[in-house]
Amino acid sequence: MSEFKFACPVCGQHMMCDASQGGSVMECPTCFQKIIAPQAPGPDSKFILTGTKLSEKKINVRGVEAPAAAAPQKSFPAAILIGVLVVALAAGAGLFFFGGKVFHQGLGNGWQSRDIGNVRAAGSVSYAKGVFTVSGDGADIWDQADSFHYVFQTLNGDGTLTARVLKIKNTNPWAKAGVMIRDSLEANAPYATVVVTPASGLAFQQRDLTGGSASTVTIVPNLTAPYWVRLVRQENTFTAYSSENGNAWTKVGTTTIALGSSAYAGLAVCSHTNGALSEAQFDNVTLRTNAGTGQAAAPKAVAPPANDTNWMLALNANVIPDAPVAGRIHAQDFLYERATFSTNGTLTLRTGQKGALEFGVQINFGGVLAESLSGQTLNVAADTDKAAKISLHWKDAGGEAQKASYDSGYAMRLEFGALANNRLPGKIWLCLPDAEKSYLLGSFKANVNKPKPPK
Repeated sequence: MSEFKFACPVCGQHMMCDASQGGSVMECPTCFQKIIAPQAPGPDSKFILTGTKLSEKKINVRGVEAPAAAAPQKSFPAAILIGVLVVALAAGAGLFFFGGKVFHQGLGNGWQSRDIGNVRAAGSVSYAKGVFTVSGDGADIWDQADSFHYVFQTLNGDGTLTARVLKIKNTNPWAKAGVMIRDSLEANAPYATVVVTPASGLAFQQRDLTGGSASTVTIVPNLTAPYWVRLVRQENTFTAYSSENGNAWTKVGTTTIALGSSAYAGLAVCSHTNGALSEAQFDNVTLRTNAGTGQAAAPKAVAPPANDTNWMLALNANVIPDAPVAGRIHAQDFLYERATFSTNGTLTLRTGQKGALEFGVQINFGGVLAESLSGQTLNVAADTDKAAKISLHWKDAGGEAQKASYDSGYAMRLEFGALANNRLPGKIWLCLPDAEKSYLLGSFKANVNKPKPPK
């Protein structure tokens, strides 16, 4: 393969690299650290490498049994040698780097597993090439007590848990595999979970009191593995999301559960048939927290509810939340993952980090430079005859890319901060005149693309 993905060792940001760039210095678009790109993995490798923070410290490399008259010793940056060592270890031992953490066959790094509640067959977990394989018994995750197998780690405070359920063995139409955050490892503990089933769709369920009855928040029928699931905790608010491709996310539901500040987050598998093991596989497992794990903090806001509360074609009395940009695009919940400001004067807020824009908004300022917008506030009223062109990008129910553009009829307030280190921060409040009442609210930091110098 010519392109591969690796992680920033400082903030966990994923970056794309061409095989020819291995060993070169790249800049992380999130934390702006200088990173040594790893060498390309083998063609059959599925793990994600990590780059190495650039260091100016020099170390000497001494040859084994070198004769006294050997050529002068060479000095190399320590980061390069460490990066080569990382690649060698990864290729030889099957390590998997993700968001600054290392997962391997023996799990480790905070990941543990155990059976929860009464089970007849012991569950298990293994890890290889980026895939967790989890086997779980148990009557159900339901009623007043649960029984299942859990792969977990401690979550202190807010966090976001994401995974793709690759498959699950059909031991029962209600066998379950998904992500969970629970108050304790007791069978009757309060919890929130979003799971995929073999034949009953996707379910978001909860238990809000210790020993209380579990309840269903939402069921989405006709969804089967492989499918992505995500659970976001913000204090006592839990929001579930699902996605077919890991880029465009749909809000499943929200619930409130009074969990302690320290909880347990992880992967849950239940066969729903006591004495039988259901095997499920997960990949792209990430736990983003605010607790100093080296990963990016969980968003402080999720996509607003799908109603008209935050849509109004007026600039009076509007308040822009101090949270990542969220909203709706063509009736689909949107939470931005990347912002860029291009050399042609276009601000892009999108999901996904790379590739064609499939879900997001572009605002074209007609060649205006980022330096000109630094520190400026722009107000566009709905009765303005002509303003900056705004384009919406989304996919329809059939998966086809769609686009709609507007240069009038919308209301927008843009508050740009000071341009620094090729980053243009800002806050946006935008309501579009489409029939679906699309809107965006929140804060962003845009990477500014600089024009290439002439040859």
